[in-house]
Amino acid sequence: MTTRSAPYEKSLAWVRRAVTDGPLPVAVFGVATSTGIQEIASFGSDKGRVAGVDDQFALFSVTKPLTALTALRLVEAGELSLDAQLAEAVPTLSGENSGLATLEHLLSHRSGLADPDLDGTDPRDTLARIGGVFPAGTMTQYCNLGFVGVEKLMEHASARANATTAGEVGSGGRSFEAQFAALNEVEGVSTLGFDPDRDPHFVHGTESVGLDHSRLVEARHPAAGAYAKASDLLSLGSALLRTVASGSSEVVHPSTLAAMRVNRTAGLPRLNSRADDAQKQDWGLGFNLPTSSAILDRNLFGHAGWSGCQWWIYPELDACFVLLTNLIDLPGKGVRIDELQNAFASGLR
Repeated sequence: MTTRSAPYEKSLAWVRRAVTDGPLPVAVFGVATSTGIQEIASFGSDKGRVAGVDDQFALFSVTKPLTALTALRLVEAGELSLDAQLAEAVPTLSGENSGLATLEHLLSHRSGLADPDLDGTDPRDTLARIGGVFPAGTMTQYCNLGFVGVEKLMEHASARANATTAGEVGSGGRSFEAQFAALNEVEGVSTLGFDPDRDPHFVHGTESVGLDHSRLVEARHPAAGAYAKASDLLSLGSALLRTVASGSSEVVHPSTLAAMRVNRTAGLPRLNSRADDAQKQDWGLGFNLPTSSAILDRNLFGHAGWSGCQWWIYPELDACFVLLTNLIDLPGKGVRIDELQNAFASGLR
């Protein structure tokens, strides 16, 4: 645990209460600026295991912006287009409305793809025969399966680029996971990936929502299957803040990050997949753009995960925070993350 700084005391107090008084079993909270990690602290114990700042956690949907960053690296390299259609990588969808969804649609929850349960049949098999709920681009509906489409488009583009370089059709490209793992080349990032190989914390509450977590782990889902420790996300956030502040390209080019933050769903009709889907949010490319009036400073982007994990970046404040925890459905447990967001932002003013 590092020395605690006054700007983060309110945030640290919020996390401490959420663990001490419940319902969070354990938590790791950290802060970074464009100059690096400023604060990281761990709280609580779970079945005798004391939480540590280097512990690994299941990210669930915090995986999405990481997948998006990986995909946009291909886009800025000229190997993949935001207008690439899903049917190009999944031929079984040729002639189907679902096959018309583009990479841009998939990353911004405008694909119109039906969204089956995370722990259902193999998501890649499901994608090959998925139908559409609405014409792509006309509405917004949160969709995990769309990120399997992103994975397929990335692998298709990589194989095509590799075949061109090698001069032979059929040459294999880099797998999605190999491309995703390249994020570990960013300074300070080392454990991002889909293997729960560092004794991650057990995820509580899966039974109450009917989730078979073991099946999700097995699927290595590009929307919700990644693992990380807090310093991984803090280091990525710090690098992105440097992109905003000084135009660095450690993760993606400044114009790429700016494009990812453009609101792609403003004004579109919203179709919820589930009754408890968040309403007060819009979407860029992989990034959540919260619009809730409960948030005092809404100039932020990032993502939340079903397991309670949070990654939020505040470009105007030159700061980001990470909360890693292990309890499914925090809103259903009475946890209001806007309280933490407000405590964090107001502490920096």
